[in-house]
Formats: sequence, structure tokens, C-alpha cells
Amino acid sequence: MKKFFVMMAAATMILSGCGASTQVASTKKSVNPDGQLLENNPCIEYAMMKPKTRTYGDGTHFKESTATNIAEAQARGKFARRIEAAVLSATEEIGVSLEKYSGDAMGGSSATDQSAEANDMVSSIAAQCIKNTYIVKVSRYYTENQQYKIYVCLEYGGSEDEMADQIVQSVVDKISEADRAKIEARHDDFRNRVYNNLKD
Repeated sequence: MKKFFVMMAAATMILSGCGASTQVASTKKSVNPDGQLLENNPCIEYAMMKPKTRTYGDGTHFKESTATNIAEAQARGKFARRIEAAVLSATEEIGVSLEKYSGDAMGGSSATDQSAEANDMVSSIAAQCIKNTYIVKVSRYYTENQQYKIYVCLEYGGSEDEMADQIVQSVVDKISEADRAKIEARHDDFRNRVYNNLKD
């Protein structure tokens, strides 16, 4: 009888050991090498539906209003960088030199100054455009460490076409006569380049 119990205990240990190794093996097979797939927040999904005129940001803070301000500032920053990139890309492609204009306007500056002034001009154009953006969606969370996690989606207060037109007009208003003539001669081409570059 004692021998029977010893044999049963040994069999149980062997079977449970096999089960454990099978369980570990099956767990290893299901692990994604890229890590855990995260679902997009509703604000991110909403922004992705209109990538030219919407963007999102997120912020975390112990005060809800501060977390919202951080999220909004991040979204506005993304919008500004997108507009700046679109302007710089379109002007380069069309042959308009913002650095040259800055030097002409200032009576001849150093190359560094010209580049800085061109960047200031592009930033100014972006700042004008993002004044016309509004929060259109918010997701609010309260985390385990008692902080607010806020997502916001910002949207330009007009259509994609209106946004491109505003950017083009802002560029035209700030450049030299010679470069303005280049843009006017190829207006549709320049506008389309701006429009197509308005994405993340």
C-alpha cells in the first residue's frame, strides 16, 4: 500500500511538471516580439480621421486644468511644426529662398541671421494659422497615482482647402516682390505642395 502511494505521488509530480512546461511553452508562443499592442485613444482616432486639419496632444498633472493646458500646448506645437514643415518644403520645391528675402529685407545680414529670420517668418506664419484651431474632443482619465491624464484633439476652424489658402496667403504677404512673382506664376503648384505636405 505504501509503495502504491509513492508511485501515485511520483506520477502526479511528473504530470504536473509536464503541464507546467506545456503552459510555459504556450505562453512563450503567444508573446508578441514588438510588445503589447496598445489601443488608440478616441482623441487619437478622431485626429487620424482628418490628419491635415486635426492633431492631438496629451498631458498629465495633479491638476486637471494644468493637464489640459499641457495637452493643448502639445497639440498646438504639433500643428505649428506641421505647418512650418509644409511651408519650408513647398518654398524649397518652388525655388523661393526665405533666407535670401530675410537678408534683402534687413539690408544684408549674416548667413546665420538670415536663417534665423527665415525661421522666425515661418514660425510667424504657423502661429497665425494655429490661432484658428479649437479643441473638438477630450478624453479624461484619473490615474492610480492620483493624477489627471488628459487627451485633446485640436481642429483647424475651416476646411483643408481654407487652411492651405491661409498658409499660401501668409507666405505671399511676407516675401519679396521677386519671390512673390514666382509664387503667383506657379500659384496652383505652390498651393498643392503646401496642401500635400500638411500631414504628420
